Amino acid sequence: MDFLLTLFDPQPRRVRVIEGVLTNKRTVTNLYWGRHYGLLTYLGAAHWLKRPAYDQWLAQQVAAGNLQLDEAGLFARLTPTGLARKQAWQEDHYRPRFGGWTWLVNQDRFAARFLLAFQLVSEFAHHQRHYQPLSLPFGERRRVRDWFLAQPAGINRAVAAELTPILAKLSESDERLALLFTYRLIGHRTAGWAAPQAQAALGVTAADLPWLERDGWLFLASRLRHSRGPLGNLLAPLIADHPVAASAHQTLAAIRGGRPLEAVARTRHLKESTVREHLLQAALLAPREVDLARLLPPAIEQELHRRYPGPASSWHFAPQSAAAGREFYYFRLCQIKEENDALDPATPGPLWL
Repeated sequence: MDFLLTLFDPQPRRVRVIEGVLTNKRTVTNLYWGRHYGLLTYLGAAHWLKRPAYDQWLAQQVAAGNLQLDEAGLFARLTPTGLARKQAWQEDHYRPRFGGWTWLVNQDRFAARFLLAFQLVSEFAHHQRHYQPLSLPFGERRRVRDWFLAQPAGINRAVAAELTPILAKLSESDERLALLFTYRLIGHRTAGWAAPQAQAALGVTAADLPWLERDGWLFLASRLRHSRGPLGNLLAPLIADHPVAASAHQTLAAIRGGRPLEAVARTRHLKESTVREHLLQAALLAPREVDLARLLPPAIEQELHRRYPGPASSWHFAPQSAAAGREFYYFRLCQIKEENDALDPATPGPLWL
């Protein structure tokens, strides 16, 4: 878990936000501060992380002099020693490149379905009917089986034609990614590289392999989402159409269609607070699709800047009425708008479509 140190900074960062980003907890707070820290490319990257293990790691880093926690244990910052460790790690280890596509797929499910499909095609190409298929949940096995049985006899050639240009493009980015992906495949008379083999062949450490594999799967998903080949047809249901969750995307579409927030809430049988949360999530994950000038009345924006001086990211919310939820919605919108306005429109952010 040493890579976690690279997610911290000499400026204080919220320890629960970093945890929430890694475990894909998409609260508005996690998304706002995660984006502010430049960490949304790690969204869900350590979904396996448990709080006791994370807290133990934090304590170890404090004891080692790498991190300093505030008195409440809410914020942590890198010490000079920790900053040196972070920089050394970044120099010595693989640095992920395709985290901007982290929203596309559940990597584990996507990889499992792909690997079983490839195994079936490989064994078929060698006329082998007696082999042990990968162990997947029954529903996944049936989905891959039904897909395979519906394919024509030339399925192996079609899969090769679909994969070859994708791997060539992946290799252009980093040859190690294409090599790892290729030699980890399971097929006729091959079980793929074991981790030690991959480390030796690629000259990387055990800590680097998960990040290399993650980049490979994310790249594959980004290419197959537009593919009309057999693998694209099989895997398309697992690839998201949008970085915002389906319900929030429906809310966004209704708002963009000109309907007021209150009407959207009534029609969709949602609380107004839920609709507000959907819009805030969309403004953070797909900012080009959200007209903040329409959502944030100029008079309210001006009042917020009068009430809270300084950069919006330094503001501390203080409700002025009983409608605290509505107030906070505009407060956060104003913070997001200030950061969005500072982005270069010619250079899309990692999660912009």
